Amino acid sequence: MSNIIDYIRWRGDLSFTVAPFCEVDALILSQFSMFFWEDSSLASEPKPLRIFRPELKEGKISAGFAEEDNIELLNVAMKSERFGSILISDYVSEWDKNLEKQFAAVTFKLPDETRFISFRGTDSTIIGWKEDFKLAYSRPIHAQGSALSYLENIAEIYPEKLRIGGHSKGGNLAMYASAMTSRQIRDRIIAVYNNDGPGLSERMDAKSLYAKIDSILHSFVPQSSVIGMLLDHPDRFEVVRSDSVSVWQHNPYRWRVEGPRFVRADSLTKDSVYFNLVFAQWLAEVDEEERSILVDTIFEILNSANAENFGKEFWKNVAKNPRAIVSSIKHIDPETRKRISAMLADLASSAVLRKSEKDNK
Repeated sequence: MSNIIDYIRWRGDLSFTVAPFCEVDALILSQFSMFFWEDSSLASEPKPLRIFRPELKEGKISAGFAEEDNIELLNVAMKSERFGSILISDYVSEWDKNLEKQFAAVTFKLPDETRFISFRGTDSTIIGWKEDFKLAYSRPIHAQGSALSYLENIAEIYPEKLRIGGHSKGGNLAMYASAMTSRQIRDRIIAVYNNDGPGLSERMDAKSLYAKIDSILHSFVPQSSVIGMLLDHPDRFEVVRSDSVSVWQHNPYRWRVEGPRFVRADSLTKDSVYFNLVFAQWLAEVDEEERSILVDTIFEILNSANAENFGKEFWKNVAKNPRAIVSSIKHIDPETRKRISAMLADLASSAVLRKSEKDNK
């Protein structure tokens, strides 16, 4: 079954002026924000994709887990008429351990005289994941504030109509910035694309924020979605078929594509519905302070192990004995220790069972 790379091979010879912008284009441009577009000259001299390559950082050209797929996507896109001519500009990357902040964004000018703002999703760092957990709080996370500032800065610099999107946390940032900006800027936004990104917190009055962007919001989740169904997600969303299993359907390279559209599924799986009902119930039962304690304690455990990212070995160790890991933090009370143990065990089971689930598919 075709994916976003196959889509470029199929449609890559047609520019956006010939074949109009579609939902698959939005996911591809959202994924482009994962690259390290570090060249400082981008601020004053936008460059076309066909002649400009990302910088290498620690042997990689992109953030996150899908480096091989990202490289193939970039190589195919650079050679295509459709994406090779888009102009890259205004790359921003902010990572602050003290603020617990991970944010990046980039803007693309398309031949149809529009601009696409792409917000980066979560990278593989501990800081990036901790900030994601903080989405459950009532206050905006640092990345959300940066996303709003970035949108308003781009809108002030450039006069074109805007599309805004992202995958994973990037989708959340796209929704938040679009809903929080001024009516004047929002009237220039053609569409907002949330590709399996967490919803907005109900404690931020998510319903009223969604109402502001309801007519322009396009929200997509795979049939076994976990990430995209967290928190108060949009009422309207499209379910996409994936060639992967369980939580690994979050990978955008495994989403099925046919022509200019994602292949639709009839509904979410029972496992996805169950998980999100359980998570919603847990959020409803704990107050802001307890959410904060749980998140801080989980990541204190990770820091005590000198973990820098969520690699396979980390999850294998967690799966073997989550209670022992939690017990290494002496100051937490027995009830909190019990709840964190259960949470880590569930996460670890999902991670280490990937292969067996795939074999039994």
